Amino acid sequence: MDRVLPIAGVAVVSLCLTGCADTWDTLTSRKLRQDPVGVTQRMIVPEDPLVVLRADPPRDGDERAKAMRRLKEPVRNGLSQQDQDEVIDLLARAATADPSPVLRLAAIDALGRFDDPRAAGVLSLAYQHAHGRPEGAPDPRKAAVVQAVSRVPGRSAAPLVAPTGFAPDTVAVIRCRALDALGRTGQPEAARFLATVANPAPDTAPDGADDRDVRLAAVRGLAHCRHPDAVVALSQVLAAEGGKDPAVVGRAHDGLVRLTGQRLPPDPKEWEAVVQAGVVIAPEPTWVDRQIETAAGWFK
Repeated sequence: MDRVLPIAGVAVVSLCLTGCADTWDTLTSRKLRQDPVGVTQRMIVPEDPLVVLRADPPRDGDERAKAMRRLKEPVRNGLSQQDQDEVIDLLARAATADPSPVLRLAAIDALGRFDDPRAAGVLSLAYQHAHGRPEGAPDPRKAAVVQAVSRVPGRSAAPLVAPTGFAPDTVAVIRCRALDALGRTGQPEAARFLATVANPAPDTAPDGADDRDVRLAAVRGLAHCRHPDAVVALSQVLAAEGGKDPAVVGRAHDGLVRLTGQRLPPDPKEWEAVVQAGVVIAPEPTWVDRQIETAAGWFK
């Protein structure tokens, strides 16, 4: 046993030097002290994510989150449609209803890497359920109204309801990540939902669309959603914004250029003409194209 710990230590240090993800969390975990050989072995050769996610009883949240980050889409990697359906169901439950925001985020990121047409619908629900309240639990904003009414003289006292769900900052992070993941799916359903957040209508805007960071995430998601509907939505954002928020205008314009390949100025009329002429999505930029674009930005 005396030789085991030094050997495990050497392996762990080697992993640190190579920049292995989650290495620091593992190094500081109690599991490493309890089972140095087993933990080190799993760091070098991680378990199959499906084995971790299917485990009964369930593994702890940290292991499941790491498995979701390693997860690859089953049907694209030689597995069956049954495996695909099982994984989609598992990720859907985690992304929309898990009590841990960490697991929700891991499931959302995994769905953003999937080509499955169901991913966009699940991610839209993940956005809408980002509040973290159990099914049927009251909205804290409505609870605040009830409390205020209960204090009005002459009104019968209403029962006070304690707010439930995630903290506002956590809700915003989940919403932003869901919007980013929606953009990566490239699906028309994703473009339509992103448009409702990026260019919210007064009566139909989803919760959270009034948060500037969330709205910017929706515009960024549209910029990566390679579908004609995304170009139409970004053009509408540009027209509706009217120069009020330079960050929103800049991201919408960058997205239009990225998706169409047309280097027009951020003039809503010019981009409306592009939409009217018929949207054609430009080829995905290559790695070389992106490096050239980044280098060009340095000299601006």
